[in-house]
Amino acid sequence: MINITVGSFKGGVGKSTVSLNFAYELSKYGKVLLVDTDPQNSLAFFLCQEFDKGFSEILFMNADIDNLIKKPFPEDNNNFHFLPTGVYGINNPTYYEDEFSLDKVERFLKLIKNFDFEYIVYDTPPRISKHIETLIQASEDFLLVLTPDPATYSSFVIFLKFLEENNLKEKVLCLTNQTEPTKISEDFTKLISLHFKKRNLGFLPRDLTVIESQGKCRPTVAYNSDCPFSIFLKKAVLNYLKLKT
Repeated sequence: MINITVGSFKGGVGKSTVSLNFAYELSKYGKVLLVDTDPQNSLAFFLCQEFDKGFSEILFMNADIDNLIKKPFPEDNNNFHFLPTGVYGINNPTYYEDEFSLDKVERFLKLIKNFDFEYIVYDTPPRISKHIETLIQASEDFLLVLTPDPATYSSFVIFLKFLEENNLKEKVLCLTNQTEPTKISEDFTKLISLHFKKRNLGFLPRDLTVIESQGKCRPTVAYNSDCPFSIFLKKAVLNYLKLKT
């Protein structure tokens, strides 16, 4: 079982969109559980799923996991499973953040061992926190989502220092989202590519189909597999799988 934490250090980079589509595409190659750990429950909204109980209730209230894991598309994709955050994280935001520990995450991993998931993908809040540090420690890989612009790149430099100080840099992979044919975008795309080299999984173009798919309660790669975003997302997943072999 491989754990993949997907994160960013600022909002607006499309992290949750990437988490959802990456997990869905990855489920074509193995059994996947997508876990939303962000109290905003963004993924539950994207997938039009109930989120009254979920990951936060399992961690902090010992909720029964058997009835909380959802299979949003049983007819189309039997390998894709989803676990929302739940409402405990919303109702107790400070405690959920401060008491989010490695022990709790490891207990969660023991609970889901019998489900035989090959990949666990965690979507996280968009900031540097104890929350994301804990999940990276529990994961084999950290997928960092960036956008090619000055503000995001400047924040990335600060985030990189955080990763180095916590000995987490070797787990980092990169996926650049919302690229477009402008000089600024192209310049920062080159910078990101030079920095990550082989650990750069690829570049996802800005695509209005992504917004359309969110209104249809489906991942973009399922809603329109031939749109530019989907084509490049599929390549990114294949690049990830090549790195793991």
